[in-house]
Amino acid sequence: MGFLLRKSVKVGPMRINFSNSGISYSVGVKGARLSTGQRGTFVTLGANGIYYRQKISSSPGHTNSPVYQTLPGMHSITSAPIDQLTDVDSKVFIDELSEKASKISLTKWFGIWPMIIFVVLLSFNSLRSRELVQQQGGERKVAVINSFVGSNVRALADGDSKVLRTAKYGEEFTFLGEFRQKWLKVKFNDSIGYVSKKLAGISMVQDPREVETELFITNPNYPWLLGSGLLFFAVLIYFLSRQDKKRFEMELNYEMDEQMGILYETLATHFSTFKSSQRKWQYLHAEGNVDWKRNAGAGKLINRITIGSVMQHKNPIRFFKTNVQIPHIKLNGTELYFLPERLLVRRANKFAALFYKNLVIDCSSTRFIEEESVSPDAKIVGHTWKYVNKNGGPDRRFTNNRQIPICLYSLYTLHSKTGVYETLSTSRIGAFDGFADYLKKIGVIQSIMDANQID
Repeated sequence: MGFLLRKSVKVGPMRINFSNSGISYSVGVKGARLSTGQRGTFVTLGANGIYYRQKISSSPGHTNSPVYQTLPGMHSITSAPIDQLTDVDSKVFIDELSEKASKISLTKWFGIWPMIIFVVLLSFNSLRSRELVQQQGGERKVAVINSFVGSNVRALADGDSKVLRTAKYGEEFTFLGEFRQKWLKVKFNDSIGYVSKKLAGISMVQDPREVETELFITNPNYPWLLGSGLLFFAVLIYFLSRQDKKRFEMELNYEMDEQMGILYETLATHFSTFKSSQRKWQYLHAEGNVDWKRNAGAGKLINRITIGSVMQHKNPIRFFKTNVQIPHIKLNGTELYFLPERLLVRRANKFAALFYKNLVIDCSSTRFIEEESVSPDAKIVGHTWKYVNKNGGPDRRFTNNRQIPICLYSLYTLHSKTGVYETLSTSRIGAFDGFADYLKKIGVIQSIMDANQID
């Protein structure tokens, strides 16, 4: 039986823990703790604060304003470069996550790809192909029935002989020769018969050449080499996959006090409400409208796209373990992961994060002139015309002038001083309100925690 060694030493606000698994560090106040070490990351959330096993750097972070990429009359609605989005408190967490995401997969590059190359090279040098001719093709004489009433195919060249079958107009038979200048000898199926020359004619047809390709083994050791190689790579891939799991594995376990637990229970419900909205959009560009008369009277033109996917839970990287759900929203080139205490942003294999105390969510409603099909859960608050007059009536100069509904949608802008800036819209009024309120409450708790630490 092994010995269990565990001892902790408190040095000011920092606690150093010694155990069989190694040394770890923590710092914070009573109520919430985030710990990182060899056994994963442990987070305890509560009304009084958040603890960290690794001391967070206190160096000032970037304070960039939201990026607006200006074009003539248009601006893009997007966040700053991802390297600038992370707040100071999340730097250690993001460094670890980015480091794991940037690692190459040993299984892929030293297992799967070499196995594919091995099979291809071995097969290339051990297998050959050859053609088996099924039909030579070429020109062939046929007897074609040219009588509109058809013709009898008889057993003998005699009008009184047995009728083998009745042929229709245009039907073709393989021509075998003439008989007594009055009959055409033909073949059909496995039988031979005769057709009157008065009711049929001779024609030439071009038969295609039919070839079948067959693979054959030139290396007698090919089956043995292939089987042995696949067995070797199966063992290698299994070993490499275990190594990859150790290299990529990142564990995040949450423990919450009673107050935080009650608050967190509403997270899944609120996100389900957002997900249930029939239509969800991301705003990409906004442009002032100078030709309002031909654009249904709109004061601004919005370029929006449907949000890629909304999931109740998705891990940010492979082999990521957690005991809570991580709501996920896939935007254009950007993915948002909502951890219990912070927002995680992903672009390709790069990550950024910021605590909810540093995230601002503006909620409002907007009247949108909907030229697409109206969502079943949308609220129509008025109508306008494709071509409109100053008084709001239809411009009679246009014959194809149609009436367009005006819908009331919810609009949400997520932004931060570090440069996060994303705008979402839902067809269902208030679909994101509950979830946004949860994030704001977490931010308030985090701000109170900071104030208590300063005091």
